[in-house]
Amino acid sequence: MTANITEDEKRERRARPEPGLAQASGGGPDGLREAAAAASRIPLIFPEWEKSIEATRHLFATALKDGLSFAASSLHDQANFLRNLSDSKTPSELLKCHLDFAEKFWSKSFSQGSKILDHLKPQPSSAASQAIHRA
Repeated sequence: MTANITEDEKRERRARPEPGLAQASGGGPDGLREAAAAASRIPLIFPEWEKSIEATRHLFATALKDGLSFAASSLHDQANFLRNLSDSKTPSELLKCHLDFAEKFWSKSFSQGSKILDHLKPQPSSAASQAIHRA
């Protein structure tokens, strides 16, 4: 039984903070608010990094938007292709449907793909582009 009492006493001692320590470390509610306010004033990243991160996020968001738009358009074209196949009556109409779909798919793939890749190309800064135009 004495072993249980000593364990309970140890737990109580750990749970009760010393009054002097709490005041010295700003452990009161006002001290916590002040510490949180001070921490919120410290920037986590440099402004230049923040601009770079924002530009990168915008770059990937644009590329993703274009990629998803291309995927949706491709699915719509595939649905139209299947509808045209089901409406075909002769082998020549089937072949025409396949050829039309292949032509549309390749042309759209190249145009949309190049558009997506153009977004991923690094854009020269305005100072660099002005220097190029002066030369």
